[in-house]
Amino acid sequence: MYVLSHEAERLQLIDRLLQQKDHAFLERVTVDEVGRGLLDAQTLQAARALRLPATVIYLATLGIENLPAPGDRPVWLAAYQSLGRGQASEALARLPERLPLKWVVRQLLAATAPDTSTLRKCKGQAGDWLAAAELAVDHARFDLLEALIADGERRKQPLIDWLNLTKSLFVRHQLLGRQADPEPLGRCYERIRAMLPTHSLPLVNSRSRLALYASQCYLQAGKPAAAIAMADQAKAPQDTLLRLIDLAKAHCHAGQLQQALVWLDQLIAQVAVPEKLAEFKAERETRELDAEAPAKFDPIEASQALVALQQTLEPVGQKAFLVSGTLLGYAREGQLLAHDKDVDVGIIGWEDQFTVIHALLQSGAFAVDTRRIGGAQTYHIPIKHLATGVSIDIFIYHRENGKLVTGVQSYFGYLQKFAFTPFELKSVQFLGIPFHVPDDVERNLAENFGDWRVPDPGYISHLESPSTVDVGGEVYQVVGRLRALEAIKAGQVDKLTRVIDLMRAHRSHPGGMGEDTLQRLGWVRDTLAAEIPHEVAEAC
Repeated sequence: MYVLSHEAERLQLIDRLLQQKDHAFLERVTVDEVGRGLLDAQTLQAARALRLPATVIYLATLGIENLPAPGDRPVWLAAYQSLGRGQASEALARLPERLPLKWVVRQLLAATAPDTSTLRKCKGQAGDWLAAAELAVDHARFDLLEALIADGERRKQPLIDWLNLTKSLFVRHQLLGRQADPEPLGRCYERIRAMLPTHSLPLVNSRSRLALYASQCYLQAGKPAAAIAMADQAKAPQDTLLRLIDLAKAHCHAGQLQQALVWLDQLIAQVAVPEKLAEFKAERETRELDAEAPAKFDPIEASQALVALQQTLEPVGQKAFLVSGTLLGYAREGQLLAHDKDVDVGIIGWEDQFTVIHALLQSGAFAVDTRRIGGAQTYHIPIKHLATGVSIDIFIYHRENGKLVTGVQSYFGYLQKFAFTPFELKSVQFLGIPFHVPDDVERNLAENFGDWRVPDPGYISHLESPSTVDVGGEVYQVVGRLRALEAIKAGQVDKLTRVIDLMRAHRSHPGGMGEDTLQRLGWVRDTLAAEIPHEVAEAC
Protein backbone atom coordinates (compact mmCIF):
# COMPACT_ATOMS: atom_id res chain seq x y z
CA MET A 1 0.00 0.00 0.00
CA TYR A 2 1.44 3.40 -0.93
CA VAL A 3 1.22 6.69 0.96
CA LEU A 4 -0.75 9.05 -1.25
CA SER A 5 0.29 12.26 0.47
CA HIS A 6 3.91 11.60 -0.49
CA GLU A 7 3.23 10.12 -3.91
CA ALA A 8 0.74 12.80 -4.91
CA GLU A 9 3.31 15.55 -4.35
CA ARG A 10 6.04 14.18 -6.53
CA LEU A 11 3.79 12.61 -9.14
CA GLN A 12 1.83 15.81 -9.66
CA LEU A 13 5.12 17.69 -9.99
CA ILE A 14 6.31 15.23 -12.64
CA ASP A 15 2.99 15.49 -14.45
CA ARG A 16 3.19 19.30 -14.45
CA LEU A 17 6.75 19.20 -15.83
CA LEU A 18 5.65 16.80 -18.56
CA GLN A 19 2.80 19.11 -19.54
CA GLN A 20 5.15 22.12 -19.55
CA LYS A 21 7.83 20.15 -21.43
CA ASP A 22 10.44 21.30 -18.91
CA HIS A 23 12.78 18.42 -19.70
CA ALA A 24 15.80 19.78 -17.83
CA PHE A 25 13.94 20.12 -14.52
CA LEU A 26 12.16 16.82 -15.15
CA GLU A 27 15.51 15.06 -15.52
CA ARG A 28 16.77 16.49 -12.22
CA VAL A 29 13.60 15.47 -10.38
CA THR A 30 13.73 11.98 -11.89
CA VAL A 31 17.37 11.45 -10.89
CA ASP A 32 16.65 12.66 -7.36
CA GLU A 33 13.55 10.48 -6.94
CA VAL A 34 14.81 7.21 -8.48
CA GLY A 35 16.62 6.43 -5.24
CA ARG A 36 13.34 6.97 -3.36
CA GLY A 37 11.36 4.32 -5.18
CA LEU A 38 10.19 6.24 -8.23
CA LEU A 39 10.29 3.08 -10.33
CA ASP A 40 8.55 0.88 -7.78
CA ALA A 41 5.30 -0.81 -8.76
CA GLN A 42 3.47 1.07 -5.99
CA THR A 43 4.42 4.42 -7.54
CA LEU A 44 3.10 3.38 -10.93
CA GLN A 45 -0.09 2.27 -9.20
CA ALA A 46 -0.36 5.65 -7.47
CA ALA A 47 0.01 7.50 -10.78
CA ARG A 48 -2.83 5.43 -12.19
CA ALA A 49 -5.04 6.02 -9.14
CA LEU A 50 -4.36 9.76 -9.32
CA ARG A 51 -5.36 9.73 -13.02
CA LEU A 52 -2.11 11.09 -14.42
CA PRO A 53 -1.88 9.29 -17.78
CA ALA A 54 1.20 11.15 -19.05
CA THR A 55 3.04 10.26 -15.85
CA VAL A 56 1.96 6.61 -16.14
CA ILE A 57 3.42 6.46 -19.66
CA TYR A 58 6.62 8.18 -18.49
CA LEU A 59 7.13 5.86 -15.51
CA ALA A 60 6.31 2.73 -17.52
CA THR A 61 8.84 3.77 -20.18
CA LEU A 62 11.51 4.44 -17.54
CA GLY A 63 10.83 1.05 -16.00
CA ILE A 64 11.16 -0.78 -19.30
CA GLU A 65 14.45 0.97 -20.07
CA ASN A 66 16.05 0.79 -16.62
CA LEU A 67 14.70 -2.14 -14.63
CA PRO A 68 16.32 -5.56 -15.05
CA ALA A 69 12.86 -7.12 -14.72
CA PRO A 70 10.28 -4.58 -15.94
CA GLY A 71 7.42 -6.95 -15.12
CA ASP A 72 4.06 -5.54 -16.24
CA ARG A 73 5.45 -2.17 -17.41
CA PRO A 74 5.04 -3.01 -21.14
CA VAL A 75 1.40 -3.91 -20.54
CA TRP A 76 0.65 -0.61 -18.78
CA LEU A 77 2.56 1.34 -21.43
CA ALA A 78 0.52 -0.27 -24.20
CA ALA A 79 -2.72 0.38 -22.33
CA TYR A 80 -2.08 4.05 -21.60
CA GLN A 81 -0.61 4.84 -25.01
CA SER A 82 -3.83 3.52 -26.52
CA LEU A 83 -6.03 5.44 -24.10
CA GLY A 84 -3.99 8.61 -24.64
CA ARG A 85 -4.35 8.39 -28.42
CA GLY A 86 -7.98 7.31 -28.31
CA GLN A 87 -7.24 4.25 -30.44
CA ALA A 88 -5.56 0.89 -30.04
CA SER A 89 -1.79 0.99 -30.48
CA GLU A 90 0.35 -1.66 -32.15
CA ALA A 91 1.72 -2.57 -28.72
CA LEU A 92 -1.82 -3.22 -27.47
CA ALA A 93 -2.55 -5.39 -30.49
CA ARG A 94 0.48 -7.55 -29.62
CA LEU A 95 -0.81 -8.26 -26.11
CA PRO A 96 -2.54 -11.64 -25.64
CA GLU A 97 -6.17 -11.54 -26.72
CA ARG A 98 -7.34 -13.17 -23.51
CA LEU A 99 -5.73 -10.62 -21.21
CA PRO A 100 -8.48 -9.01 -19.03
CA LEU A 101 -6.69 -5.65 -19.09
CA LYS A 102 -6.85 -5.63 -22.89
CA TRP A 103 -10.60 -6.19 -22.65
CA VAL A 104 -10.97 -3.17 -20.34
CA VAL A 105 -8.88 -0.94 -22.64
CA ARG A 106 -11.04 -1.86 -25.61
CA GLN A 107 -14.22 -1.21 -23.62
CA LEU A 108 -12.87 2.20 -22.56
CA LEU A 109 -12.00 3.07 -26.15
CA ALA A 110 -15.41 1.96 -27.39
CA ALA A 111 -17.22 3.86 -24.59
CA THR A 112 -20.10 1.38 -24.76
CA ALA A 113 -21.82 -0.95 -22.34
CA PRO A 114 -19.64 -3.91 -21.27
CA ASP A 115 -19.37 -6.73 -23.78
CA THR A 116 -19.51 -9.62 -21.34
CA SER A 117 -19.43 -12.25 -24.10
CA THR A 118 -15.81 -11.35 -24.92
CA LEU A 119 -14.95 -11.05 -21.22
CA ARG A 120 -15.92 -14.69 -20.69
CA LYS A 121 -13.14 -15.67 -23.10
CA CYS A 122 -10.46 -13.87 -21.07
CA LYS A 123 -7.96 -15.74 -18.97
CA GLY A 124 -4.87 -14.83 -17.02
CA GLN A 125 -3.17 -14.85 -13.66
CA ALA A 126 -4.71 -13.33 -10.54
CA GLY A 127 -2.64 -10.19 -11.00
CA ASP A 128 -4.07 -9.76 -14.51
CA TRP A 129 -7.64 -9.78 -13.19
CA LEU A 130 -6.75 -7.27 -10.45
CA ALA A 131 -4.98 -4.96 -12.92
CA ALA A 132 -8.06 -4.94 -15.16
CA ALA A 133 -10.30 -4.09 -12.19
CA GLU A 134 -7.97 -1.26 -11.11
CA LEU A 135 -7.95 0.22 -14.61
CA ALA A 136 -11.76 0.22 -14.66
CA VAL A 137 -11.86 2.03 -11.30
CA ASP A 138 -9.16 4.53 -12.33
CA HIS A 139 -11.41 5.60 -15.21
CA ALA A 140 -14.60 5.56 -13.10
CA ARG A 141 -16.11 2.80 -15.25
CA PHE A 142 -17.79 0.95 -12.44
CA ASP A 143 -19.99 -0.93 -14.89
CA LEU A 144 -16.79 -2.59 -16.19
CA LEU A 145 -15.71 -3.31 -12.63
CA GLU A 146 -19.07 -4.89 -11.90
CA ALA A 147 -18.73 -7.06 -15.01
CA LEU A 148 -15.26 -8.18 -13.88
CA ILE A 149 -16.57 -8.99 -10.40
CA ALA A 150 -19.45 -11.02 -11.87
CA ASP A 151 -16.92 -12.85 -14.02
CA GLY A 152 -14.77 -13.48 -10.94
CA GLU A 153 -17.79 -14.93 -9.15
CA ARG A 154 -18.44 -17.22 -12.11
CA ARG A 155 -14.83 -18.36 -12.21
CA LYS A 156 -14.78 -18.82 -8.42
CA GLN A 157 -11.74 -16.60 -7.94
CA PRO A 158 -9.84 -17.61 -4.78
CA LEU A 159 -10.26 -15.61 -1.59
CA ILE A 160 -6.82 -13.99 -1.91
CA ASP A 161 -7.92 -12.31 -5.16
CA TRP A 162 -10.97 -10.78 -3.47
CA LEU A 163 -8.80 -9.59 -0.60
CA ASN A 164 -6.33 -7.96 -2.99
CA LEU A 165 -9.17 -6.24 -4.83
CA THR A 166 -10.61 -5.04 -1.51
CA LYS A 167 -7.24 -3.61 -0.49
CA SER A 168 -6.87 -1.82 -3.84
CA LEU A 169 -10.37 -0.31 -3.63
CA PHE A 170 -9.79 0.92 -0.08
CA VAL A 171 -6.73 2.83 -1.29
CA ARG A 172 -8.69 4.39 -4.13
CA HIS A 173 -11.95 5.16 -2.33
CA GLN A 174 -10.85 8.52 -0.94
CA LEU A 175 -9.70 9.58 -4.41
CA LEU A 176 -13.00 8.85 -6.12
CA GLY A 177 -14.98 11.86 -4.83
CA ARG A 178 -18.53 12.41 -6.06
CA GLN A 179 -19.40 10.38 -9.15
CA ALA A 180 -22.07 10.97 -11.75
CA ASP A 181 -23.45 7.46 -11.15
CA PRO A 182 -22.07 5.89 -7.97
CA GLU A 183 -24.70 3.15 -7.67
CA PRO A 184 -22.71 0.54 -9.69
CA LEU A 185 -19.72 1.11 -7.40
CA GLY A 186 -21.98 0.56 -4.40
CA ARG A 187 -23.12 -2.75 -5.90
CA CYS A 188 -19.47 -3.69 -6.44
CA TYR A 189 -18.63 -3.09 -2.79
CA GLU A 190 -21.68 -5.11 -1.76
CA ARG A 191 -20.82 -8.02 -4.09
CA ILE A 192 -17.19 -8.14 -2.96
CA ARG A 193 -18.38 -8.14 0.64
CA ALA A 194 -20.55 -11.15 -0.13
CA MET A 195 -17.43 -13.03 -1.32
CA LEU A 196 -15.67 -12.61 2.05
CA PRO A 197 -16.49 -15.34 4.61
CA THR A 198 -18.76 -14.23 7.45
CA HIS A 199 -17.22 -16.67 9.94
CA SER A 200 -13.70 -15.26 9.68
CA LEU A 201 -12.93 -12.81 12.50
CA PRO A 202 -9.93 -11.26 10.66
CA LEU A 203 -12.31 -10.25 7.83
CA VAL A 204 -14.84 -8.49 10.07
CA ASN A 205 -13.07 -5.17 9.55
CA SER A 206 -12.99 -5.50 5.76
CA ARG A 207 -16.64 -6.54 5.56
CA SER A 208 -17.61 -3.63 7.78
CA ARG A 209 -15.73 -1.02 5.73
CA LEU A 210 -17.12 -2.42 2.46
CA ALA A 211 -20.62 -2.01 3.92
CA LEU A 212 -19.86 1.63 4.80
CA TYR A 213 -18.49 2.43 1.37
CA ALA A 214 -21.47 0.76 -0.30
CA SER A 215 -23.76 2.83 1.92
CA GLN A 216 -22.02 6.06 0.92
CA CYS A 217 -22.33 5.20 -2.78
CA TYR A 218 -26.03 4.39 -2.48
CA LEU A 219 -26.67 7.64 -0.66
CA GLN A 220 -24.87 9.63 -3.36
CA ALA A 221 -27.05 7.81 -5.89
CA GLY A 222 -30.21 8.97 -4.11
CA LYS A 223 -31.01 5.56 -2.58
CA PRO A 224 -31.32 6.28 1.16
CA ALA A 225 -33.11 3.01 1.97
CA ALA A 226 -30.28 0.98 0.44
CA ALA A 227 -27.77 3.23 2.21
CA ILE A 228 -29.44 2.57 5.57
CA ALA A 229 -29.48 -1.18 4.99
CA MET A 230 -25.76 -1.28 4.21
CA ALA A 231 -24.63 1.15 6.94
CA ASP A 232 -26.41 -1.04 9.46
CA GLN A 233 -24.07 -3.89 8.46
CA ALA A 234 -20.91 -1.98 9.44
CA LYS A 235 -20.32 -3.87 12.68
CA ALA A 236 -16.58 -3.38 13.29
CA PRO A 237 -15.86 -1.33 16.47
CA GLN A 238 -13.56 1.07 14.61
CA ASP A 239 -16.41 1.92 12.22
CA THR A 240 -18.89 2.83 14.98
CA LEU A 241 -18.57 6.60 14.53
CA LEU A 242 -18.77 6.50 10.73
CA ARG A 243 -21.70 4.08 10.90
CA LEU A 244 -23.70 6.42 13.14
CA ILE A 245 -22.94 9.41 10.92
CA ASP A 246 -23.96 7.53 7.77
CA LEU A 247 -27.17 6.23 9.38
CA ALA A 248 -28.12 9.74 10.53
CA LYS A 249 -27.37 11.20 7.12
CA ALA A 250 -29.28 8.50 5.22
CA HIS A 251 -32.37 8.91 7.44
CA CYS A 252 -32.12 12.67 6.96
CA HIS A 253 -32.07 12.22 3.17
CA ALA A 254 -35.09 9.93 3.52
CA GLY A 255 -36.96 12.72 5.34
CA GLN A 256 -36.95 10.73 8.60
CA LEU A 257 -35.60 13.52 10.78
CA GLN A 258 -36.69 12.08 14.12
CA GLN A 259 -34.73 8.88 13.43
CA ALA A 260 -31.77 10.97 12.25
CA LEU A 261 -31.85 12.75 15.62
CA VAL A 262 -31.77 9.40 17.42
CA TRP A 263 -28.59 8.39 15.57
CA LEU A 264 -26.98 11.80 16.14
CA ASP A 265 -27.66 11.53 19.88
CA GLN A 266 -26.08 8.06 19.84
CA LEU A 267 -23.09 9.56 18.07
CA ILE A 268 -22.78 12.25 20.74
CA ALA A 269 -22.98 9.51 23.40
CA GLN A 270 -20.06 7.74 21.70
CA VAL A 271 -18.03 10.93 21.39
CA ALA A 272 -18.53 11.59 25.11
CA VAL A 273 -16.25 8.66 25.95
CA PRO A 274 -12.54 9.48 26.34
CA GLU A 275 -11.13 7.04 23.81
CA LYS A 276 -13.92 7.73 21.31
CA LEU A 277 -13.49 11.49 21.68
CA ALA A 278 -9.85 11.13 20.67
CA GLU A 279 -10.86 8.86 17.79
CA PHE A 280 -13.52 11.31 16.59
CA LYS A 281 -11.10 14.24 16.59
CA ALA A 282 -8.48 12.23 14.70
CA GLU A 283 -10.78 10.51 12.18
CA ARG A 284 -10.19 12.14 8.79
CA GLU A 285 -13.43 10.86 7.29
CA THR A 286 -15.50 12.77 9.86
CA ARG A 287 -13.80 16.08 9.07
CA GLU A 288 -16.76 17.52 7.16
CA LEU A 289 -20.02 16.37 8.72
CA ASP A 290 -22.40 18.76 7.01
CA ALA A 291 -20.68 19.77 3.77
CA GLU A 292 -18.07 18.90 1.24
CA ALA A 293 -14.56 19.83 2.34
CA PRO A 294 -14.07 23.54 1.54
CA ALA A 295 -10.97 24.81 -0.17
CA LYS A 296 -8.79 27.30 1.69
CA PHE A 297 -10.44 30.73 1.38
CA ASP A 298 -8.28 33.44 -0.20
CA PRO A 299 -10.09 36.83 -0.44
CA ILE A 300 -8.12 37.79 -3.56
CA GLU A 301 -9.00 34.57 -5.39
CA ALA A 302 -12.57 34.76 -4.08
CA SER A 303 -12.84 38.29 -5.51
CA GLN A 304 -11.65 36.99 -8.87
CA ALA A 305 -14.26 34.23 -8.76
CA LEU A 306 -17.05 36.68 -7.87
CA VAL A 307 -16.06 39.05 -10.68
CA ALA A 308 -15.98 36.10 -13.12
CA LEU A 309 -19.47 35.07 -11.99
CA GLN A 310 -20.83 38.58 -12.53
CA GLN A 311 -19.22 38.83 -15.95
CA THR A 312 -20.79 35.49 -16.90
CA LEU A 313 -24.33 36.28 -15.73
CA GLU A 314 -24.65 39.96 -16.65
CA PRO A 315 -24.66 39.37 -20.45
CA VAL A 316 -27.63 36.97 -20.10
CA GLY A 317 -29.62 39.50 -18.06
CA GLN A 318 -29.28 37.77 -14.69
CA LYS A 319 -29.05 40.02 -11.63
CA ALA A 320 -27.13 37.95 -9.11
CA PHE A 321 -26.89 40.01 -5.93
CA LEU A 322 -24.61 39.92 -2.89
CA VAL A 323 -26.05 38.18 0.18
CA SER A 324 -25.04 36.79 3.57
CA GLY A 325 -21.32 36.96 4.39
CA THR A 326 -20.44 38.47 1.02
CA LEU A 327 -22.95 41.30 1.54
CA LEU A 328 -21.61 41.72 5.08
CA GLY A 329 -18.09 42.16 3.69
CA TYR A 330 -19.33 44.78 1.22
CA ALA A 331 -21.19 46.76 3.91
CA ARG A 332 -18.69 46.45 6.76
CA GLU A 333 -15.29 46.53 5.01
CA GLY A 334 -15.87 47.26 1.33
CA GLN A 335 -14.26 43.91 0.48
CA LEU A 336 -14.69 40.20 1.07
CA LEU A 337 -14.18 39.11 4.67
CA ALA A 338 -10.84 37.40 5.22
CA HIS A 339 -12.34 34.82 7.61
CA ASP A 340 -15.17 33.79 5.26
CA LYS A 341 -15.25 30.34 3.68
CA ASP A 342 -17.07 30.91 0.39
CA VAL A 343 -18.88 33.49 -1.77
CA ASP A 344 -22.64 34.03 -1.41
CA VAL A 345 -24.96 35.46 -4.07
CA GLY A 346 -28.70 35.25 -4.70
CA ILE A 347 -31.20 35.29 -7.54
CA ILE A 348 -34.93 35.94 -7.21
CA GLY A 349 -37.29 33.37 -8.71
CA TRP A 350 -36.63 29.67 -9.17
CA GLU A 351 -37.44 29.89 -12.89
CA ASP A 352 -34.19 31.78 -13.58
CA GLN A 353 -32.00 28.97 -12.26
CA PHE A 354 -32.00 27.29 -15.66
CA THR A 355 -30.71 30.38 -17.46
CA VAL A 356 -28.06 30.83 -14.76
CA ILE A 357 -26.87 27.22 -14.89
CA HIS A 358 -26.81 27.19 -18.69
CA ALA A 359 -24.67 30.34 -18.75
CA LEU A 360 -22.27 28.91 -16.14
CA LEU A 361 -21.83 25.64 -17.97
CA GLN A 362 -21.45 27.35 -21.35
CA SER A 363 -18.71 29.60 -19.94
CA GLY A 364 -16.48 26.65 -19.11
CA ALA A 365 -15.30 28.60 -16.07
CA PHE A 366 -17.53 26.95 -13.44
CA ALA A 367 -18.39 23.47 -12.20
CA VAL A 368 -22.04 22.94 -11.30
CA ASP A 369 -23.52 19.96 -9.47
CA THR A 370 -26.52 19.55 -11.75
CA ARG A 371 -28.03 17.00 -9.36
CA ARG A 372 -28.94 19.93 -7.12
CA ILE A 373 -31.35 21.30 -9.73
CA GLY A 374 -34.92 20.63 -8.65
CA GLY A 375 -37.23 23.14 -10.30
CA ALA A 376 -39.50 24.91 -7.83
CA GLN A 377 -37.90 22.94 -4.97
CA THR A 378 -34.44 24.42 -5.55
CA TYR A 379 -33.27 26.88 -2.91
CA HIS A 380 -29.50 26.53 -3.10
CA ILE A 381 -27.02 25.68 -5.89
CA PRO A 382 -23.35 25.27 -4.94
CA ILE A 383 -20.86 25.90 -7.76
CA LYS A 384 -17.08 26.14 -8.02
CA HIS A 385 -14.89 28.56 -9.96
CA LEU A 386 -12.45 26.28 -11.76
CA ALA A 387 -9.53 28.69 -12.11
CA THR A 388 -9.33 29.45 -8.38
CA GLY A 389 -11.17 26.53 -6.79
CA VAL A 390 -13.36 29.01 -4.87
CA SER A 391 -16.80 27.74 -3.81
CA ILE A 392 -19.81 29.95 -4.52
CA ASP A 393 -23.29 29.42 -3.08
CA ILE A 394 -26.13 30.65 -5.28
CA PHE A 395 -29.26 31.08 -3.14
CA ILE A 396 -32.64 31.00 -4.88
CA TYR A 397 -35.21 33.35 -3.31
CA HIS A 398 -38.89 32.29 -3.48
CA ARG A 399 -41.90 34.48 -2.79
CA GLU A 400 -43.69 32.66 0.04
CA ASN A 401 -46.30 34.06 2.45
CA GLY A 402 -45.32 37.66 1.85
CA LYS A 403 -41.59 36.98 2.35
CA LEU A 404 -38.57 36.26 0.18
CA VAL A 405 -37.51 32.81 1.32
CA THR A 406 -34.25 31.06 0.55
CA GLY A 407 -32.58 28.06 2.13
CA VAL A 408 -29.61 25.79 2.57
CA GLN A 409 -29.98 22.39 0.95
CA SER A 410 -27.35 20.54 2.94
CA TYR A 411 -25.34 17.57 1.76
CA PHE A 412 -26.49 15.99 5.02
CA GLY A 413 -29.98 15.86 3.53
CA TYR A 414 -32.04 18.65 5.11
CA LEU A 415 -33.49 21.94 3.79
CA GLN A 416 -33.30 24.84 6.26
CA LYS A 417 -35.23 27.95 5.24
CA PHE A 418 -34.61 31.63 5.95
CA ALA A 419 -37.23 34.36 5.37
CA PHE A 420 -36.57 38.04 4.57
CA THR A 421 -38.65 41.16 4.08
CA PRO A 422 -39.18 41.54 0.30
CA PHE A 423 -36.68 43.86 -1.39
CA GLU A 424 -35.80 45.32 -4.77
CA LEU A 425 -32.26 45.47 -6.11
CA LYS A 426 -29.94 48.40 -6.62
CA SER A 427 -26.61 48.66 -8.42
CA VAL A 428 -23.40 49.46 -6.49
CA GLN A 429 -19.68 49.48 -7.21
CA PHE A 430 -17.82 46.59 -5.63
CA LEU A 431 -14.43 45.10 -6.55
CA GLY A 432 -14.18 47.68 -9.33
CA ILE A 433 -17.30 46.67 -11.27
CA PRO A 434 -21.10 47.05 -10.86
CA PHE A 435 -22.87 44.55 -8.60
CA HIS A 436 -26.40 44.30 -7.26
CA VAL A 437 -27.41 44.37 -3.60
CA PRO A 438 -30.80 44.52 -1.76
CA ASP A 439 -32.16 48.07 -1.81
CA ASP A 440 -32.12 48.21 2.01
CA VAL A 441 -28.77 46.63 2.85
CA GLU A 442 -28.94 47.45 6.56
CA ARG A 443 -32.37 45.85 7.03
CA ASN A 444 -31.34 42.74 5.11
CA LEU A 445 -28.18 42.33 7.17
CA ALA A 446 -30.07 42.91 10.43
CA GLU A 447 -32.54 40.18 9.47
CA ASN A 448 -29.63 37.87 8.68
CA PHE A 449 -27.15 38.66 11.46
CA GLY A 450 -28.85 40.82 14.08
CA ASP A 451 -26.26 43.39 15.19
CA TRP A 452 -24.16 42.98 12.05
CA ARG A 453 -21.89 45.99 12.69
CA VAL A 454 -20.14 44.28 15.62
CA PRO A 455 -17.98 41.28 14.61
CA ASP A 456 -18.92 38.10 16.49
CA PRO A 457 -16.44 35.25 15.79
CA GLY A 458 -18.68 32.73 17.57
CA TYR A 459 -21.84 33.55 15.61
CA ILE A 460 -23.66 30.44 14.38
CA SER A 461 -25.76 31.69 11.49
CA HIS A 462 -27.99 28.65 11.02
CA LEU A 463 -28.98 28.65 14.70
CA GLU A 464 -28.95 32.36 15.58
CA SER A 465 -30.06 34.20 12.44
CA PRO A 466 -33.29 36.19 12.98
CA SER A 467 -34.31 35.02 9.50
CA THR A 468 -34.38 31.34 10.52
CA VAL A 469 -37.73 29.65 9.80
CA ASP A 470 -39.18 27.17 12.34
CA VAL A 471 -36.74 27.91 15.15
CA GLY A 472 -36.51 24.86 17.41
CA GLY A 473 -38.12 22.54 14.84
CA GLU A 474 -36.76 19.23 13.60
CA VAL A 475 -34.37 20.72 11.06
CA TYR A 476 -33.13 23.19 13.68
CA GLN A 477 -32.50 20.26 16.05
CA VAL A 478 -30.51 18.38 13.41
CA VAL A 479 -28.43 21.48 12.65
CA GLY A 480 -27.78 22.04 16.36
CA ARG A 481 -26.34 18.56 16.82
CA LEU A 482 -24.20 18.88 13.71
CA ARG A 483 -22.83 22.24 14.82
CA ALA A 484 -22.00 20.74 18.22
CA LEU A 485 -20.09 17.88 16.59
CA GLU A 486 -18.29 20.27 14.26
CA ALA A 487 -17.24 22.42 17.24
CA ILE A 488 -15.93 19.31 18.99
CA LYS A 489 -14.02 18.30 15.89
CA ALA A 490 -12.42 21.74 15.64
CA GLY A 491 -11.81 22.06 19.40
CA GLN A 492 -13.94 25.24 19.55
CA VAL A 493 -14.93 25.43 23.21
CA ASP A 494 -16.74 28.78 22.99
CA LYS A 495 -18.78 27.69 19.98
CA LEU A 496 -19.70 24.40 21.63
CA THR A 497 -20.83 26.31 24.73
CA ARG A 498 -23.05 28.50 22.57
CA VAL A 499 -24.60 25.48 20.85
CA ILE A 500 -25.32 23.84 24.21
CA ASP A 501 -27.06 27.01 25.42
CA LEU A 502 -29.17 27.22 22.25
CA MET A 503 -30.12 23.53 22.38
CA ARG A 504 -31.08 23.86 26.04
CA ALA A 505 -33.28 26.87 25.21
CA HIS A 506 -35.19 24.81 22.61
CA ARG A 507 -35.25 21.43 24.37
CA SER A 508 -39.06 21.47 24.77
CA HIS A 509 -39.63 21.11 21.01
CA PRO A 510 -40.21 17.66 19.43
CA GLY A 511 -36.79 16.13 18.99
CA GLY A 512 -35.32 18.54 21.52
CA MET A 513 -32.06 17.54 23.11
CA GLY A 514 -32.47 15.53 26.31
CA GLU A 515 -30.71 16.40 29.54
CA ASP A 516 -28.43 13.36 29.25
CA THR A 517 -27.20 14.49 25.84
CA LEU A 518 -26.74 18.06 27.06
CA GLN A 519 -24.68 16.78 29.99
CA ARG A 520 -22.54 14.70 27.66
CA LEU A 521 -21.84 17.76 25.53
CA GLY A 522 -20.99 19.65 28.70
CA TRP A 523 -18.48 16.95 29.66
CA VAL A 524 -16.89 17.14 26.21
CA ARG A 525 -16.71 20.95 26.45
CA ASP A 526 -15.01 20.75 29.84
CA THR A 527 -12.59 18.13 28.54
CA LEU A 528 -11.69 20.26 25.53
CA ALA A 529 -11.26 23.33 27.73
CA ALA A 530 -8.91 21.42 30.02
CA GLU A 531 -6.74 20.54 27.01
CA ILE A 532 -6.11 24.24 26.23
CA PRO A 533 -2.72 25.30 27.64
CA HIS A 534 -3.04 27.73 30.58
CA GLU A 535 -1.23 30.56 28.79
CA VAL A 536 -3.46 30.19 25.74
CA ALA A 537 -6.59 30.22 27.91
CA GLU A 538 -5.45 33.45 29.55
CA ALA A 539 -4.81 35.03 26.15
CA CYS A 540 -8.32 34.08 25.05
